[in-house]
Amino acid sequence: MIGLPGQAQGENNPVDISGHLKSLNIASESVFTGESLFATINRLRIEVQKEINPWSFYIAVDNEFVGNDFSNTPDFGFIRSREQQHSAVWDLDATSRDRDHSYIRHAIFRAYAKYYSPEFQITLGKQGIDWGVMRFYSPNDIFNTVGPIDLEREERVGVDAINLNYTLDTLGGISAVIVPSNRSDEFMAALKAYKTIQTYDVAFIASSIRHNTIIGLTFDGYLGSAGLRGEINHTHLDNGRDFFRASVGIDYTASEKVYILAEQFFNGGVDEQLLTAFSTDFRTSRELLSVKKNLSSIWLQYKISPLLEFNQYLIYDWDGQSTVYNPEVKYNLTENIDLTAGVQLNFGSDNSEFGDVPDLYYVQMQWFF
Repeated sequence: MIGLPGQAQGENNPVDISGHLKSLNIASESVFTGESLFATINRLRIEVQKEINPWSFYIAVDNEFVGNDFSNTPDFGFIRSREQQHSAVWDLDATSRDRDHSYIRHAIFRAYAKYYSPEFQITLGKQGIDWGVMRFYSPNDIFNTVGPIDLEREERVGVDAINLNYTLDTLGGISAVIVPSNRSDEFMAALKAYKTIQTYDVAFIASSIRHNTIIGLTFDGYLGSAGLRGEINHTHLDNGRDFFRASVGIDYTASEKVYILAEQFFNGGVDEQLLTAFSTDFRTSRELLSVKKNLSSIWLQYKISPLLEFNQYLIYDWDGQSTVYNPEVKYNLTENIDLTAGVQLNFGSDNSEFGDVPDLYYVQMQWFF
């Protein structure tokens, strides 16, 4: 992190400049043709932060190069569909090259101003908002949710929002989010009331998300020495369809080296007619969450040493009887360089949750500065 002198009168806080360089290399097969494919995703992110009490200002700018051998296939549509022109008030994406073997994109990943006081906070601008508590399938993560098998779960697509939070003296509070849009079918607004009850943080959510109404309940706390959390919601779609979604999970730290988590997800909103779109369109995959109703997830983390850890997760699709298994090794090479290598192995029949998904191998290096 680099500190530059502050420019505001009477302000001694520096401008903090940081960021990272990531190289993610992927080998897999086409969902549609079965041919081998390869991609190298190289992203430079520059982050600038300035504190002027009680305000803070933050911006993160991405420059991304994707070298690949499958830009002419429908599989590449998923990468293109991550652009924010339909999820932001201001389209801050720019693609400078989209040709055979090379795709170059520039974007504002985050850009917001935040006011903070103990009782009241407001964040204005492009931000990541996560109201869910689950690790895999999260029904109440209603603002551009993260997929359960995403390799880059930390790369949550932001929303241009007005985010208000008022803290009450009774260990609770109220949050309100408005996501304005130039298109009525992209407008989002949500209200969350939350409170701590004994060892549990409980939240009630009411929202209008792109003409769909979602009412939900979230809890997160302890059952003895284990963590217990869950989410349930009722969704009323603009087309008149109604359904429930629910997820519950438990986790336990067995020792300094071993962490175990298990979750169960029920998705009453599946639509198998959108199976192809689920694989190729970012928005569709995030709204559907899954293509089957009942899925169980298990995650096991083992810290071999302070610098080396082994992660593995397994998700089982009870309806289609398919499985994804992802073992991964992460090594902290230096104080600011992480190396990660893993594989996603998929088993099952056609038209199941994972049976049509090709195996995927990946190696990643991330340098923080």
